[in-house]
Amino acid sequence: MVTLFVIGILVFAVKLIHFAVKAAWGITKGVLFVIGIPALLIVLFVAGVVSLAVPMLILALLGAFLWPVLKGV
Repeated sequence: MVTLFVIGILVFAVKLIHFAVKAAWGITKGVLFVIGIPALLIVLFVAGVVSLAVPMLILALLGAFLWPVLKGV
């Protein structure tokens, strides 16, 4: 019984770590999308790289609005 308990605890711990990594990755993607992309666009615009910033802005907006449609949400 002790062996089964230890195996169960190990399986539970691995699944919990897996869930934590998935949650952290989701939060990281959200933060980078909300803060990182606009900050990058502002830096590119201020640096005078408008020819790169405008297409990235268009791609980011298309991704923001089309991704849920393509994903089926």
